[in-house]
Amino acid sequence: MLKLISNLNNHKGKVWSVAWNPTGASFASCGEDKAVNIYQKEGSSNTDNEITEDTRWTLAKKIGTNHERTIRDVAWSPCGKYIAVASFDATISIWEKNKSNEYECVTTVEGHENEVKSVSWSPSGQYFASCSRDKNVMIWSMSADGEYDIECESVHSAHTQDVKRVVWHPTEDILLSASYDDTIKVYRNDPNDGDWACTATLQGHESTVWSVDFDSTGSRIVSASDDRSIRIWTNSKDNENRWSCVSKLEGYHHRPVYDVSWSKTNGLIATACGDDHIRIFKEISAVNELERNVFDLAFTVKAHSSDVNRVQWNPKAEGILASCSDDGCVKIWKWIDV
Repeated sequence: MLKLISNLNNHKGKVWSVAWNPTGASFASCGEDKAVNIYQKEGSSNTDNEITEDTRWTLAKKIGTNHERTIRDVAWSPCGKYIAVASFDATISIWEKNKSNEYECVTTVEGHENEVKSVSWSPSGQYFASCSRDKNVMIWSMSADGEYDIECESVHSAHTQDVKRVVWHPTEDILLSASYDDTIKVYRNDPNDGDWACTATLQGHESTVWSVDFDSTGSRIVSASDDRSIRIWTNSKDNENRWSCVSKLEGYHHRPVYDVSWSKTNGLIATACGDDHIRIFKEISAVNELERNVFDLAFTVKAHSSDVNRVQWNPKAEGILASCSDDGCVKIWKWIDV
């Protein structure tokens, strides 16, 4: 079951995104109020990632960004030093935590023509990706010399509609994007010439794909859609650019599925739905390869009083889940096996 361990009401208006720091000991949230809130555990160091039912969270920083419109997404760099902030004003701001524990904007990235919907850092920290209503996916590089030089490495117009989400592979420089055109695209970097290319298109959903995530190995993908289903895709062992849908979980969600998170610690899948509920899916242990990718609904909870916009499993503390909603709340949950 999911047990609510914290309910935080520090935003004004809808909360669009929540993102754990790589240490798992703090997280950021953002929303309509154009602010980024940083929370950390009370009375502990930022590297202590043990989280219990008694853990309390405190609003450590409220970053009043200079964005002119709503902030749709936030993402931490793998080193935990930078936060990328994506706004509907078509820009991305990069914030750095300085020695005084204050966050300062070190650069603002322009390039998209319309609202930026999502931003995500590569596992190496060398790249970050963004996507927008302008139908483009952009891959950026950031210099490692402290000069904050941001360069656009590539622009991809593979989608025919608004792009909703970008997510990186857990260990490799492989990128996914999800779109209003009902598809998922996969991008890879060619080691021979350094060029990025769209190498695969995953088709099957019957409406907007809102979100995607990898499993811990990066060999499987889960996708969430406006068609009220989630799908599991596996990578071919013979062809790294071939992905196949091996499982379709439908009939569980009563409204669009806006987000999905595949836990890297225990393999549970969490979904955020427009019916105000969070659902947890658990993989059934396979006796052989043919029985893999079978998932059961393990738990459902009415998590918020309005649409659930985002769910994200903690990267370090097993079974800890963050969620946010149109109701203005950020909540922290703990999964308990019963």
